[in-house]
Amino acid sequence: MEQTREREWKSVVCPGGKGRATVMCEWNIVSEKGRILKRTLGQIDCHNPQLTVFGGVDCNWRCEGVITKRER
Repeated sequence: MEQTREREWKSVVCPGGKGRATVMCEWNIVSEKGRILKRTLGQIDCHNPQLTVFGGVDCNWRCEGVITKRER
């Protein structure tokens, strides 16, 4: 079995109602002979511009629940 990490950048609509954001998802992948056996979310990083403003919006990480549904 082979273990790798894969990163992907996605533009998503924030499920918390904070507009559109870019998120980086890092997946831990277990595969054998080129076939993915297990894919789990290892890390998520949100780049929502509204979160960078001091005193701006708060984040409750609802996107994590939506993205983890893509695990295998």
